[in-house]
Amino acid sequence: MFELAHERMIQWMRDAYSIAEDVDLDENYPGYEGMAAVYEHEQEREDYEAHMQWFDEHPYDEIYNSFRGRLRQLIEMVEKDRNPFADKMIHQMVFAHSVTLFEAMVGDVIKAVVLKHSRMLEKLIKGMGEEVKNKFSLEEICKYNSINGIIMSVLSGATFHDVKQVEKYVNMFTTSKFASEYAGRMTQITILRHDFVHRNGKSKEGEYHQVTTEMVLEIISVIEEFSEDIYQAIIAEMTPNEF
Repeated sequence: MFELAHERMIQWMRDAYSIAEDVDLDENYPGYEGMAAVYEHEQEREDYEAHMQWFDEHPYDEIYNSFRGRLRQLIEMVEKDRNPFADKMIHQMVFAHSVTLFEAMVGDVIKAVVLKHSRMLEKLIKGMGEEVKNKFSLEEICKYNSINGIIMSVLSGATFHDVKQVEKYVNMFTTSKFASEYAGRMTQITILRHDFVHRNGKSKEGEYHQVTTEMVLEIISVIEEFSEDIYQAIIAEMTPNEF
């Protein structure tokens, strides 16, 4: 993998700077480090543009509906086959993946909303405030070339498995404080998921969690309800012409 990436960079240097194939191009070549830095910048720019294009082609409602559809698929997977030997593994996988889908959905919906609607972007920037100021130097601001790039970088680095973190970001959009009756249960779910991912299904006390079909279905139901509260809270702040 590394060798292929290195070969692509070397070929880019030859093409961009008209360096003949019979010339040795390595760390000892004059200006090598500078060319490598330019190549890295170009790769970051292309990745950023591809990232932005993806969100331009996939609006927030499509992202949310796709998430709901994937949860339905997980439900079907759990309900389809009742095998006592395979159930435990399937339950754990479905449970962990449903929380992962939730995290990705929250981040992607927020990104899609702020990229599409400048007023929502302004709300997010105001909510972030010092977080953005303290995190980015002038050089980095120039590198991203726009406030959109900076916001995308911040959101890409954010994790949404912490319910408090999710509420913090949702509150940046909402006029009144976001509240959901499912927040407490969702917090318990994320803690349980942590035990499965990082402790092989054991609690802090070293005891294995038992996850049944009914429990997994209930967990997905809570995720669905909490997600709906988040989604409705965000779009409620948008004016009719922003939909």
